[in-house]
Amino acid sequence: MGGHGETWATAPTLARSEDRSRFEITAFATGLAFPTSMTTLGDGSLLVATSSGGPNSSLWSSGTGSLVRLVDTNGDGVADGGPQVMASGLPGLVTSVRHVGGLVAALSSRQGNETITLWRTGSSAETALAAAGRLQFSFPVGFEHTTYALATRPAVGGGVELYFNVGAKLNAASTAPTDTVTLSGSGVMFSTASLIPDSIYRVLVSESEGGLSVAAPTRIAAGLRNAAGMTFDAAGNLWLQDNGIDDPANRSRSLSADELNFIAAADVGSTVPNFGFAGTYTDYATGAVVGPTEGVTLPLAAFRPISGEKSEGAVELALAPAAFPADFTGGVFVPFSGVYNAGGAANDENPLIYCNPATGSYFHFIENQQMGHPNGLLATADALYLTDLSTTGAFYGTVGGVPADAAGAIYRIAPVPEPSAWVLAAMAVAGGAGFSRWRARRRAARKSA
Repeated sequence: MGGHGETWATAPTLARSEDRSRFEITAFATGLAFPTSMTTLGDGSLLVATSSGGPNSSLWSSGTGSLVRLVDTNGDGVADGGPQVMASGLPGLVTSVRHVGGLVAALSSRQGNETITLWRTGSSAETALAAAGRLQFSFPVGFEHTTYALATRPAVGGGVELYFNVGAKLNAASTAPTDTVTLSGSGVMFSTASLIPDSIYRVLVSESEGGLSVAAPTRIAAGLRNAAGMTFDAAGNLWLQDNGIDDPANRSRSLSADELNFIAAADVGSTVPNFGFAGTYTDYATGAVVGPTEGVTLPLAAFRPISGEKSEGAVELALAPAAFPADFTGGVFVPFSGVYNAGGAANDENPLIYCNPATGSYFHFIENQQMGHPNGLLATADALYLTDLSTTGAFYGTVGGVPADAAGAIYRIAPVPEPSAWVLAAMAVAGGAGFSRWRARRRAARKSA
């Protein structure tokens, strides 16, 4: 696994011309092994979930995963060096990582080894994580969607609330009540539980004399095909996506649209909203709502093509950083993985979308065909970080001499700093040319710092 020195990963360009002058995108790190999800450590450094490729560098046969730390001490938007391994030996295909308080949770989604691994943080951000136990899933044979997403927050009264999804067995049908999923513990105090698929669940993780104690799961949401991304906002509202149904006659086409959904803070854990899968959905081609709506919580947005430009395979999501321009306030960003095992011009379904949930409107913030498979999103106070699983688009094998498990990248999107009052005054005297020279010098200083 390499560092940020490789030059074959090029930062994408923003879709709208007005945004290109307001934001700067840098290749924060490249040469990573299938980077998926990210969180921050106590010093603001990034903790990134990675997975080493199995035979033929394949993501799907990945045997082990690692959590690695990346640091940008000078704030130039490029990681200072190669990744520092903070935890290793996780089951492969790590799809989500979250950090809250002194606890880190990482979700591995490899078929037959779906596991949430729990870790304690050390005395400093540089200290390796200490293993603290596992929660292990047992899915019946034949599940298309297992578990992919985590969300965390501090619990009232102490401990950590840990949220995870349990996917649907089939593409276009609700899972039978008999097809329950078993959750058991290893190295933690936990009683085995049966979970209903097509759902989101919550457990409370707390410290006890014998180690970590995990309470019985609470069902949070139902009627979800594959809620592979979710996050909380500062007010305690839960934002989530759900992947749409593939056309049963042609699985490469979408029957229903991917969705942005929402559970108000007051309803989290007090009601179990039904989001409609599989009987109620938004038709991808027409935008019509199909099926009964009574008792169904409809999405805030259903992502359909914009002027023929597609978006399919929503993954994680993040709220707009506080430092972004005012017109992004309250908005949500969603990346789309797009065409299987394809990148660049061959992947015409993989944008990064910005959505205004108040109106349901959205646009492509980064257009299709510029990346491989956009996947993870992390919003800090002043920047948005986006992972690309494989910049070549390959999930296995080698493209252009680069193995698929060494082609991952992270991009940093940050607003261009506005000039201070004295600079504005000087520009007023010097005229427009002064502004252009100031902006050029500012960008050059940021790159060389």
